[in-house]
Amino acid sequence: MNAPRHGSVLMLLDDAAVAVALLDASCALARLMQRELQLVFVESSAALAAASLPVTRVLVRSAPHWAPLAPEDVERGWRAQAARVRSLAERASARHAVGWSMRVVRGALADEARALRAESDLLLLGAAPARFEPPRQARRTHIVVLDDGSEAGRQAQRVAAQLAQALGARLETRKLATQPATAAQAGEADLLVLPAAALGALPADRPHAPLLLVGAA
Repeated sequence: MNAPRHGSVLMLLDDAAVAVALLDASCALARLMQRELQLVFVESSAALAAASLPVTRVLVRSAPHWAPLAPEDVERGWRAQAARVRSLAERASARHAVGWSMRVVRGALADEARALRAESDLLLLGAAPARFEPPRQARRTHIVVLDDGSEAGRQAQRVAAQLAQALGARLETRKLATQPATAAQAGEADLLVLPAAALGALPADRPHAPLLLVGAA
């Protein structure tokens, strides 16, 4: 069942590794906005198609050689990753005292983001490399907000400022160029915050950095 419009913080990811980095930010944002966090784990159709090819091989971690990769191996990996995301979400949501839910879909990360965009005006898109450092390290989280001069851009700045304060993060504001947002604009950002209109400029496969899209679709 879809959540009421703007009634939740929506986080999409296709790799459990990025959940470690982004769940604290997502939960902090949900708490700030007094919303529920909705997680969407995306099983990559492209990965499944690749595993179906007879020539596909994978480097086995426990052995120095390449081994065949079958669709059932991919399915097994998805189940393990989804279970890890749920476990991490349980702990992060408890720390921040926010409600959460999770669903699993199959497709491509950017495509699913576009398909689900109408569900929330706060959509966090998990993408590698996620550069949030564990609390034990000295480096502060670096949030970059891209401002296009619109009302959505100003809203993105407000949300980014609140999130940076909640996380004790360093905040930097940059102007959004007329071209689609690029990795160069993000610089060394751990999280890129930008107006929702920029969603249409995302790469066809996946973004190059974690994104927080702000504003109505």
